[in-house]
Amino acid sequence: MRLICKYGKHIVSARHTKGFGIHSPFLYNFTQHVIYDKNAYYIFKKIEQRRTFLANNSCYIMVRDFGTGKKVQRRINDIATKSAIRPQCGQVLFRLIQHLSLSKILELGTSFGISTAYIASNSNKNECITLEGCEQSAKIAQETFETLHLENVKILTGNINQTLVQAIEKLSSIDFVFIDANHTAVATIQYFEKLMPALSQNAVVVFDDIYWSKDMEYAWKTIKKHESVTATIDLFWMGIVFFKPTLQKINYKMHL
Repeated sequence: MRLICKYGKHIVSARHTKGFGIHSPFLYNFTQHVIYDKNAYYIFKKIEQRRTFLANNSCYIMVRDFGTGKKVQRRINDIATKSAIRPQCGQVLFRLIQHLSLSKILELGTSFGISTAYIASNSNKNECITLEGCEQSAKIAQETFETLHLENVKILTGNINQTLVQAIEKLSSIDFVFIDANHTAVATIQYFEKLMPALSQNAVVVFDDIYWSKDMEYAWKTIKKHESVTATIDLFWMGIVFFKPTLQKINYKMHL
């Protein structure tokens, strides 16, 4: 109920939807070619077929959450339908990487690899590392990559606080980060601060589930205020962060 109310308020206050009132040519073009471009790519259908396959799998797996330290049994279809990225959001990530020609990609929180597929499928020349805390989820994600012939993805399994250090060392200068891991303010802000020195000049960082809880809202507000952050785009389901010094420090609210 809380999330529904929040979304309703967001729709009403999203005054920059469709690029309305955006004066920056860079950001206006971004909204038109990334957020509101409705062209369908062939890979979208293949990714959604994989999602459907997982959504029809009622087998149980043991899920370990390094954020809480708990192990629980969950159905594969439950995770696939409730935890995987929304198709619209995945398509935004695909177009974002394509539009800005980003090649060194990092994801925190693989799950079954649906979001990874969207961010890694632009080109096999892109280098993509994805981090997952749960071994059984990582195994299913690897099957996703093999099914979709994504040979440019490397998955690191284990505590993300540790694998993040390895990923930063491997990628050196990172162009794009998608963060959908431990949904606490402390962890989210820590991820961001660890990543900052490794980001390339034109890097973009996207945070998933920015209104998932009051804690995540706090993390999003804190990140927007960071001295290195310039423009941000709030799509409710996720937040997009830019660091380009030529951009005005402002938050744009839009809805998909």
